[in-house]
Amino acid sequence: MNLDVVAQVLAGEPAYRVRQVWEWAARGASSYDEMTNVPARSRGLLEALAPFSTLALVDEARSKDGTVKALFHTHDGHPVEAVLMRYRDGRRSACLSSQSGCPLTCTFCATGQMRFRRNLDAWEILDQVLHFRRVEPVDHVVFMGMGEPMLNLDAVLAAARRLPDVGVTHRRTTISTVGWLPGLTRFVDEATEPIRLALSLHAPVDALRSELMPVNDRYPLEDVVAECRRYFELRHRKVFVEYVMLDGVNDAPEHAAALADLLDRAVFKVNLIPYNPTGMYAGSSRARIAAFKAVLDRARLPATVRLTRGRDIAAACGQLAARR
Repeated sequence: MNLDVVAQVLAGEPAYRVRQVWEWAARGASSYDEMTNVPARSRGLLEALAPFSTLALVDEARSKDGTVKALFHTHDGHPVEAVLMRYRDGRRSACLSSQSGCPLTCTFCATGQMRFRRNLDAWEILDQVLHFRRVEPVDHVVFMGMGEPMLNLDAVLAAARRLPDVGVTHRRTTISTVGWLPGLTRFVDEATEPIRLALSLHAPVDALRSELMPVNDRYPLEDVVAECRRYFELRHRKVFVEYVMLDGVNDAPEHAAALADLLDRAVFKVNLIPYNPTGMYAGSSRARIAAFKAVLDRARLPATVRLTRGRDIAAACGQLAARR
């Protein structure tokens, strides 16, 4: 739903009318017809002139573990993916995209192998979570889908600031970055809300990280980690570190030791991610992941192994779009 278009259509009506429309959408309404406190004439105009969603659903895959992955197209035909992850403790977490494709070409990411199309606007980002909200409440959001959020920070923050209306507090909203330093610095300086920060790291030394993530050539580890420390100093909130486990690439005990040397245990918490293969790498075995985590445990660096979700439906970023 693009409220700018809604406001244009409802120009001349009371100012609160646009707010009424948004409140219905944020609560999970699936059409204008459900908005019973909006006059029928206004609903008719909206139906004719303001598409209910900025995105068109193209495909939806459902995993046996409850994960749902949706593939949308924008009005100009660009692919966008979003994922709803359901957990046994009742959490419902939506993973949202900030771009169609991604220009940063991380070698292990299916999105990085796609052509970059464009940034999404705030309404296109919000419509991803509204799609799932029409089915059930959502209480967590992570900006870890297609794209680099710090390359589209204005739209990402605009969307994040409306998420409490949908039922997702700022403390349950996480924005991830591969370390795009200009955007990260702006986020640390400008985002006063208690939105969480995650760093997509995946290697503990510059040489290996540059092989996996070309962005590291421009913004090396020392600078990116220092900016994450500054976030902690200002917000007093730990930074999550995402570390995908690639068999024989970044999963040896010496890599774990280097990671423990790099990260302050008071500042960072590591999420070890079993790899959902996209063709170029194999995922680490459970034994290698356990051995890696044991090194971090001995160093007292907080670390958990993330649950694998949606492996049977190509839930990794970019996979569904690539297949189609």
